[in-house]
Amino acid sequence: MIALLIICYSALYILIFNKLGLLRKTAGNISAFAGVGVALISAIVFMWYTFSPMSGDARMFRYIIPIVPNVRGEVVAVPVRPMETVARGETLFQIDPEPYEIAVRQLEAQVRRHEAEWRLAKINVDRAEKLLKVQSAAQIDLDTWTANMDVATAARDSANAQLDNAKWQLKETTVDAPFEGYVVNLQLRPGNVVTTVPLASPMAFVSNEMSMVLSSFSQSSIRRIAIGDPAEVVFTNVPGQTFSAKVIRIVGLGSQSQLSASGQLPSLTGAPANDRWAVMVELEDEAFARQLPQGAGGTVAIYTEKGKPVHVISKVAIRMSAWLGYLTSP
Repeated sequence: MIALLIICYSALYILIFNKLGLLRKTAGNISAFAGVGVALISAIVFMWYTFSPMSGDARMFRYIIPIVPNVRGEVVAVPVRPMETVARGETLFQIDPEPYEIAVRQLEAQVRRHEAEWRLAKINVDRAEKLLKVQSAAQIDLDTWTANMDVATAARDSANAQLDNAKWQLKETTVDAPFEGYVVNLQLRPGNVVTTVPLASPMAFVSNEMSMVLSSFSQSSIRRIAIGDPAEVVFTNVPGQTFSAKVIRIVGLGSQSQLSASGQLPSLTGAPANDRWAVMVELEDEAFARQLPQGAGGTVAIYTEKGKPVHVISKVAIRMSAWLGYLTSP
């Protein structure tokens, strides 16, 4: 775009000095014209970068969820297919449920046994209360049976809690999609053994719950950007088209200012901080945003509240970028 401004100013030079002859070609006139051009173009570029910044590292952002099962076991079925959209709640893979079904049956038997023990303890307490009223039993007998019933109650409640946990584990042998989305790099097959260790995730799931464009700006150009500012985005894989958007989030943070808990003192080199800050924009065409692949790259231009006359420069530049998308790069 700067080259285009220089070409336009050069054309103005030819028009004034050669075609119309408004100024004579003297060293003073040419130097003055060149100096005015440098100052004018510099001022335009400064206002352009300040009031209508652009970023060439825009990319489609989506959440990537590592799928980690809550129970371990052997995979017996993988009905999902790679890169095919699945709805929330659809099955991704099935873990062998037999060991967990056995555990449920064992705990159900324990619950029935503890229920019987509790009923027997209740009968003994009722009997001891009746005998105590007619002075055919001692108070210590009633206390003993009451304590036995309390023990039976606790055992019954504990068994019920263990049964609930076993049923939950049995339910978790079916691993479902947490959101609408799709699976990439599907290498999981029946026969694989999966665990509950987060570092051993067997599957990566791309969620469609959020389709936002993330880009970075220098700390100087971001200072006038505000949430709600209009923006335009072009994507390399969709050449010739410009999409309207708006700023929804500004992340004014950088990794260079982060200090981790450590026994070592931080090393300060004196190098200037050059972290770029992130800006997230939302496309107005939600249906199109959902169709874009995760990681689709492009260019974004943001139009701030002030400096509207220079917005036209970014509008022209981003449309030039859109048409340049037809040029295939290796």
